[in-house]
Amino acid sequence: MANRVNSQAETNVSEHDCGMMTEICNFCQALYWRNELNSSNNYTKCCHDGKVRLPSLAETPDLLKELLTNNSLEARNYQQHIREYNAALAFASMGAEVKSPPGKGPYCFRIHGQIYHRIAPLYSNERFKPGYGQLYIFDASEANSRSLENNPSCLSSVMEKLDALLRTINPYAESYLQMRHLIQSNPTVNVKMIFMEHPDLDMRRYNAPTSRTEVAAIFVGDDGEPPANRDICIYPIGEVVQIYPH
Repeated sequence: MANRVNSQAETNVSEHDCGMMTEICNFCQALYWRNELNSSNNYTKCCHDGKVRLPSLAETPDLLKELLTNNSLEARNYQQHIREYNAALAFASMGAEVKSPPGKGPYCFRIHGQIYHRIAPLYSNERFKPGYGQLYIFDASEANSRSLENNPSCLSSVMEKLDALLRTINPYAESYLQMRHLIQSNPTVNVKMIFMEHPDLDMRRYNAPTSRTEVAAIFVGDDGEPPANRDICIYPIGEVVQIYPH
């Protein structure tokens, strides 16, 4: 009897039609349904009345277009092992205490506590192999050899092309290379590189840096603390550390 009642209830569900998205935000031209008006008769779920402004996306590098859309051997390998390439060329790793929920069910990535960056000093030591940002102080051939050691499924030719692309367009790679040159020319001074956190940026959007001067400042001296508005501080020597965001 209960099953029969439930079946009848399901068949009596009325269809709701939202209509066409004909309403347009006056600031960013986002499309809305008429019923999405707020109590002030405005559409504010997109840019908050023009307060959030997003620049146009930069053109995707030709190399990435080819690897993501072509059907060549290199493209198929990249698409199949894209996470390995991403990890091999990363500048830092993410750290957190992951606590899986008890029982069975779909996979759930649940984090307990703080999320942090895990990053190494500029130069490796006997305990830690070079990795992450350290690789960008080596020449391209040595960096690629080290990246492929832990990622045997990746193709050397693809890794070389991606490494060359990052060294050309990525401001963090440029910062690591500049720090290396500075240390080599001034081996007796204390050098620190600070990846800056700009307090005046809008935290509601992703503010992608476009040049080395936007992301890093290099300090030379025997003393002095880095500025308070820092995100990550890189030292020439030391051990792997966990950097908590401010």
